[in-house]
Amino acid sequence: MASKSCKHSPDAFCYVCGQFIKTKAKTYSVTASAKMCEAYKAYFDMPVGDQDKPWAPYFTCEHCTRTLEGWYRGETRAMKFAIPRIWREPIDHSRNCYFYMLSSSKRRAGNNASAIMYPDLPSPISPVPHCPEPPVSIPPERK
Repeated sequence: MASKSCKHSPDAFCYVCGQFIKTKAKTYSVTASAKMCEAYKAYFDMPVGDQDKPWAPYFTCEHCTRTLEGWYRGETRAMKFAIPRIWREPIDHSRNCYFYMLSSSKRRAGNNASAIMYPDLPSPISPVPHCPEPPVSIPPERK
């Protein structure tokens, strides 16, 4: 569970991709949008989960929401990955907590800003890019 010593709240990260969401950026509640949950299940072949856990993010970034919902409507959009970030409860806070270990406070703004370095930890499994297996999903037929 994220604790008071974490640098960030779980809700500062996107549930789908795991990227840091800037304070002023628009966020979308995962469970408030039935369309988002349907699109997530259809694209990744797994339901949205862990929304009852304090260590899981409850929001998605604008990019993931628009991409998944657009793909679900039949637009030619696709996520950059075939498997989203999988969130699991951190067991060792100081060595396995994504919210504790990620430092975005030193990030500068602007085009020449260095990218945030996201740690590869066992608690949140990193997204898996598309390749021949698994390919980009095809949206379900709309009736």
